[in-house]
Amino acid sequence: MELCRLYTVLKDFSIPLAALIWAVYSYYRDNKRVLSIRQVGHEYSDRVTNGPNSMTNYSVEVAITNDSPRANIVVAYYSLQLPWKDDSFDPLPDPSEFDPPSQLYEIHPEPIQVERERVLNHRRYQSGKLGPGEAFRGFFLAKGESPIPQDLQNCDPVEVRFVVEDTRGREYRSGPIYLHRR
Repeated sequence: MELCRLYTVLKDFSIPLAALIWAVYSYYRDNKRVLSIRQVGHEYSDRVTNGPNSMTNYSVEVAITNDSPRANIVVAYYSLQLPWKDDSFDPLPDPSEFDPPSQLYEIHPEPIQVERERVLNHRRYQSGKLGPGEAFRGFFLAKGESPIPQDLQNCDPVEVRFVVEDTRGREYRSGPIYLHRR
């Protein structure tokens, strides 16, 4: 008798339970946030250099793709995960906000100039929205005050990771990215 009642209860709830499990799975699958990051530069574009006045300059060319099935991803911040500590690490500011405005990012001391449209640094928030299947490709330019440590002075290339943080606070990290010393 008990077994018959248990069978009836299970039979009555199995279809709604399966539908609920499928709905939760489908929602999770469709809203999963996946961002892929890969290095697309070469030894001349992907660099780390010690400049004068203890400044260290960073340049890397990457492609960032939203591989999410349906979720939009809005970029809030870009960074590099370095093999040394640099508390002063900072992306170069948007030259369009200077007085007077410019359309060129400048890396000193050379100086090297890169057209604003080829740089990712300012592609954040409103201009950093990636729909499913969309991609950004460009340079990330940064500076810091900590020189390349002595134990890495002979390493060429230097291995780092590119980090993207979205507006929800989630971080996406690339695989190894190699910066060449100059």
